[in-house]
Amino acid sequence: MTIEARFLSSDIAGKLRDGPYDLPEGATVGTLMETAGSEANIELTEDQKNSYVFVLDNTPAFNDTKLHDGGMLRVMFKILGG
Repeated sequence: MTIEARFLSSDIAGKLRDGPYDLPEGATVGTLMETAGSEANIELTEDQKNSYVFVLDNTPAFNDTKLHDGGMLRVMFKILGG
């Protein structure tokens, strides 16, 4: 299946590329993040992994959210504060 990914912060994107990712059926948001990191030859730290917010087709998503063919995943930094 093919998922379109957009990394909406230069701090996140770094070497991670926007665009289509070919993933196996049953892949999750976490799978996509691991694939993007592997492709860029970087390993995401736990702090980085915990700093992301995901939106899949305009719906909040999480690391264990299953992806679907043709989906659009946006990856953003959490905004903390009060």
